Formats: sequence, C-alpha cells, structure tokens
Amino acid sequence: MAESGTLLLDGALSPQRVFLTEASTKNELLDLLIREMGLCGEVDDPQAFETAIFTREELMSTGIGLGIGVPHARISSVRRIIMAVAVNKVALEDYESIDNLPVQIVFMVAGRPDQQSSYVRLLAVLSHLVKQESNRKALLGADSTEQLYHIIRNAL
Repeated sequence: MAESGTLLLDGALSPQRVFLTEASTKNELLDLLIREMGLCGEVDDPQAFETAIFTREELMSTGIGLGIGVPHARISSVRRIIMAVAVNKVALEDYESIDNLPVQIVFMVAGRPDQQSSYVRLLAVLSHLVKQESNRKALLGADSTEQLYHIIRNAL
C-alpha cells in the first residue's frame, strides 16, 4: 500500500529539524542542515552524507526555482527517509537555481538507495507544497520554527 503524502512527511520530518536560519551562503546553509541531520541519529555516516550532498550539488544545483532548494542524496548509511527544512532570513544569491533567482527555502532530503519509491514520492509532495504561492509566502512569513512546522504539516 502506497504511503500518503502526510504519512511520508510525518515519517521524514520532525519539529527538531525545522529551522529559521541566517546563513550568508549556500554552502553555509547546507553545512548547517547536514550537521543537524547528522545529529538526529538516523545518519550512521555523516561524512558520507555530506560528501553525497555536495557531490550532487556539483552535478547540478538543486535550486528548483521559485526560491526553493531541495538538496537530496540517497546513501546506504541513512536508516530511513528523513528531511530537514530551513527558511533563511536572506535570499541566497549563490544558490544557482534553475530560474536564476535566489533561494530562501530549503528542504534537505536523505534516504537509502532501496527506498527509491518513497523517496521520489516525498520529493513530489514537496514539489506540490511549494508550487502554491500561498504556501511559499506562509513559509517566508513564519516567525518561529513551530509555525514553520505547522505550515508544512497543514499544507497537504
């Protein structure tokens, strides 16, 4: 039975991995999210995860447009699909998004190679969430991590 978007999101995201950040560069923000995901107990090899994220970014930026970045990696040292979310105080001009606009909302996703189906469905859920301008505006207007988490959870 296929997991619903809400179940996928519930399993992947916890309130402890939702952040309001003040990074000044893309790499600074990615480093912060990688570090936090490494601390959650679901990533057995944080260094391998970091390498996978930055290798993926070298292939092609994960700036998907509309001010959104979705850095992601599938590696065997991740126990289950997890994600972290950051809304950065300032737009990151160096993100190299496909629409050449700066990025301010970042969803970092990690999963194992054998979780392809759920991984792709979660990315689709995130894409659906951020395509709606009202959701993007709500995320950018949030003034607490609790509010951010609530917005994401209730946007589906």
